[in-house]
Amino acid sequence: MATGAVHRALEHAGLTAADLDPERTALVACSLQFAFPETERYYNLARDKGVAALGMEYWLNGTPPSVVGTVASGLQLPCQTLSVAGSCNVALRTLHLVQQMFRCGDIDRAIVVGVDTTVDPVFVAGTSHTGRSGYRASSLSDDPADVRPHDEIQTGNATGEGALAVVLEDPAATGERPGLLHRAHLRTSRSNGPSTVATGPPANVVGDVLATLASAGRGLGDLAFVNDYADGNRFVEDHLCEALSGVREAAGYRGEVRLTNQEAVFGHVAGTGGLVKLLGSLLMLHHGHIAPSANTLVPYAGLPGDPVLAGGLATGGDSALVLASGAGGDATSMVIEYEGGDLP
Repeated sequence: MATGAVHRALEHAGLTAADLDPERTALVACSLQFAFPETERYYNLARDKGVAALGMEYWLNGTPPSVVGTVASGLQLPCQTLSVAGSCNVALRTLHLVQQMFRCGDIDRAIVVGVDTTVDPVFVAGTSHTGRSGYRASSLSDDPADVRPHDEIQTGNATGEGALAVVLEDPAATGERPGLLHRAHLRTSRSNGPSTVATGPPANVVGDVLATLASAGRGLGDLAFVNDYADGNRFVEDHLCEALSGVREAAGYRGEVRLTNQEAVFGHVAGTGGLVKLLGSLLMLHHGHIAPSANTLVPYAGLPGDPVLAGGLATGGDSALVLASGAGGDATSMVIEYEGGDLP
């Protein structure tokens, strides 16, 4: 999946391996699990034929760097590589790290690929487990319409799998080429909860949003929309509500906040999630149309914002807030300022 995504991204960008400067280009992969789902196959092979039968399987296909290594070797990309693991904010966190590489002058171009398979038995055992508090992460329904971020009725999120790659460039170094020009202001933090995977209080998200808005010289009223981290799980929805309420209060803002969310379409897949939000938000700003919050029928009464409903909504705005918050309280906030450009 990752190899195919990078191949298509380079193709859309009009680039080949020969066009990449090995000293000024980075290939970065981000994921929650990387190749962990291969583990079941390894154990079955070891049980049936002995550990000697494993050979180099784990090194070749099972380690986190084997993913980015396979992409680089398979496509003959000569550039440096980096693998970033993390929770549900890992893709936005990776964009934050890549931005810092640009800022310190290490690179002029980055190929960022997010990939995850979260449908293996081990992962699903956790997301479908109901704890003593009654909390369960994922929906047990087989109807995709039952995954409803921002809705009064919520049954849980949707696990999934996929890969998405983007090519990021500094036009001052690579020249102006087809693409969506934008500036990004990012901030990452953590809020520890009662366990290693429990999200803590949302005060860190509030602080991050205020900092990114200040960095961009923007206010809540300047935003075309907020592309948020609700996923169809009531606990996550309430966390988002607290965060947005905190931002409103701290900023003294009582105006409209439009919310959009496509988790019900693409699934709750950590490796791709932030990249989906980046591309989706840029396309909305480019086309002047906010996509609806998928599957939202009756907006949740506790929301301190207005979900965009079926059909979407026109916008003339040029900025958006993108949010990601994951297990353990790791969160990344990003303000996008769209500056124009053409699709490749």
